[in-house]
Amino acid sequence: MPEIAVPKLNTNDDSYVLLAWLAPDGEAVPAGAPVAEVETSKAVEELTAATGGVLRHRAATGAEIAPGQVIAVLDDPTAAGAAPVPSSAGDDGPTITAPARARMAELGVGAEQVAALGRPIVRRADIDALAEAPPPVATGSATGSLSRNQRAVARTVARSHATVPAAYTAMTIDVGAALERMPRLTRAVRRPVGLAELFVAAIGAAHAEHPMCFARLDDDGHTLHPAFAAHVGVTVDLGEGLYVPVVRDAGTATVAEIARALARFRVTAAGGAFRPSELDGATITLTLHQDADVSLAIPIVYPGQTCAVAVTAPRPELYLGDDGRPAARTVSQVGLAYDHRVVNGREAARFLAALARTLHEEPR
Repeated sequence: MPEIAVPKLNTNDDSYVLLAWLAPDGEAVPAGAPVAEVETSKAVEELTAATGGVLRHRAATGAEIAPGQVIAVLDDPTAAGAAPVPSSAGDDGPTITAPARARMAELGVGAEQVAALGRPIVRRADIDALAEAPPPVATGSATGSLSRNQRAVARTVARSHATVPAAYTAMTIDVGAALERMPRLTRAVRRPVGLAELFVAAIGAAHAEHPMCFARLDDDGHTLHPAFAAHVGVTVDLGEGLYVPVVRDAGTATVAEIARALARFRVTAAGGAFRPSELDGATITLTLHQDADVSLAIPIVYPGQTCAVAVTAPRPELYLGDDGRPAARTVSQVGLAYDHRVVNGREAARFLAALARTLHEEPR
């Protein structure tokens, strides 16, 4: 009997969440039909039926599932008229149309919220209206729930704190020369060039001299895997959720290539439609904190990585020049969170100093 097993969807997770069934238990589905949505720490991915048949669920919505686990089987299509195996949702719940289920998964609407509508049939428009309703005020014993995207973030943060003994070093970096260069670069490459683009380039340039900052340590705590390229994950949050798409080969990419990649990521983030391949494979992460009131930000080190760079918004600063007179400059606080098993404080400081030097140079 054909089975639907969970593939290995990314290198950072050893378990996922079965977010939604896209086809009901006992329904005949054709080969290639999407049947389930699985949530990783980075994305939501559809699983499809390799062959046609009658779908029989073997895992409940919301269950934690592991790579290789069988979550469904496909009966012979001639069995379509047979009594279906009861679903985990029970027979007394509402009938939810397939578009409504897909919208529930997209917006992070839970089954309990849908049941509270009291409708025998729930359609996509019902889910849209439910998602647009204001959240309940937290009073007394009332409870709420995290969004789908935030649940994925929560799992990653919890795993990071549980498995990565992180330390942190910050440095005040003069970004005035970089800011002056941005308008000209923007005109030249016909894409926005800001601190994000220039820091991605600087991080990529640091790979050759600071390979340990890009390495991966196995769960055994002593097997180290070097990274042969600087794949920089960049945080993008446009109010629709936090995503960390990856700029590939940042060490060899031009500023124009980096600018095109980040511009594409921002457009994609607005719709939350990243492909898993765009979110997987980072060897280091850049987190951007552009609120002018933020003076210090400490990022998490993503499981499977060794370092994460945080950059705050530029701000003016007075300092004493070489002649002893007050002078002004524009600075950002740039910090490095690092796995202390792999990187020590001296190496962290050298890495940040390398970023500062590169920002004063003309990018490729």
